Amino acid sequence: MKIKDGNKIPDLVVWTEADGFDARLKKYPTNLGAPAFEAPNMQLAKAGAAQKMLSVFERERLEIIEKMKDLYEEYETSMMVWNSKISFEPIVGHTYHLYEFSSGKTLSLISPSEWKKQDCYIGSYTLTSENKWKIVNNF
Repeated sequence: MKIKDGNKIPDLVVWTEADGFDARLKKYPTNLGAPAFEAPNMQLAKAGAAQKMLSVFERERLEIIEKMKDLYEEYETSMMVWNSKISFEPIVGHTYHLYEFSSGKTLSLISPSEWKKQDCYIGSYTLTSENKWKIVNNF
């Protein structure tokens, strides 16, 4: 029970001290004679939200797959260069050139323009600070 000017008001009456009898101001029904109140279709909202969630997961899955492909290519490149014959200590940030001879792959300081071994040239690679080889130029 609420009290208004010393009179008790039943709980079913919509009344506040600030607005008085404010049932007409409410956006929802306050008595049995009020127009029907229908809740929004939550199944439709849930289906839309679920579809958005699934599309986000699908996009993230494709990004991860693309990242894994890039990582695998980076791994293959680094392993190919590290498994070649290296007769010097590579310095981080410098570019070196990889050639394929009958004896196997060889990493060289000499660029293809300085050496007439274009037919054996595989590509140019730079050593990163993480000891990975990054392709600079590949034929």
